[in-house]
Amino acid sequence: MGDKAIPSELVQRLHVLRAQQGMTIQQMAERCGIPKSSLESYMRLKGAKRPGVDALIAIADEMGVSIDWLVGRSADSFSTKLTQKDYALACFAVVSSLLIWVRSKQAQSESSIIDDDSFAGIPDAEIAARSMMQFVEAIQRYDKTGERVSSLRREFQAHMEKALETEETGN
Repeated sequence: MGDKAIPSELVQRLHVLRAQQGMTIQQMAERCGIPKSSLESYMRLKGAKRPGVDALIAIADEMGVSIDWLVGRSADSFSTKLTQKDYALACFAVVSSLLIWVRSKQAQSESSIIDDDSFAGIPDAEIAARSMMQFVEAIQRYDKTGERVSSLRREFQAHMEKALETEETGN
C-alpha cells in the first residue's frame, strides 16, 4: 500500500469538507477539537502530515462523515453513527409518504392508477428512484441533527407507532 495515496485523498477530502461547510481552517479545527496547526498540517497539498486515529475520529464525527470516506476507502460519505433502527425509521417515513402520495393520486383519478409498468402514469423505475433519493435525503437530514434521540427520530417513531396501532385495531 502506497503511503502517498491515502494522504492525497485525505487532503482532498479535508478541503472538500471545509469548503462544503463554508468554514475557515480555524473554525473547522475548533469544531473538531484539534489544534489549527495540526489541521493545517493535514491539509497541506505537499508533504501533508498523517493524522492519528483520534484526530480522524474527531474530524469524521464532527464533520458528519465516515472515516472510510475521509481516508479514501469509500465513495460513500455517510457517517456510521446511525443504527439499524434509525435506517428502518427513515425507510418507514419514506414508504409512508409514498403511500400518502399514492392515495392522493388515486383520489384524483376516476380509474385505477396502477398499470403494467407505471403508477399514476409515472414509470415504476422513476417512482423507485425518487423514493430512493427521498430515503437518502431523510438519512442525511437525520444524521445531521447530531442527536441520538432527535426530533426527527421521534417524528419517525410516532408515525410508525401510529401506523402499527391502526393496523392492530383495524382502523
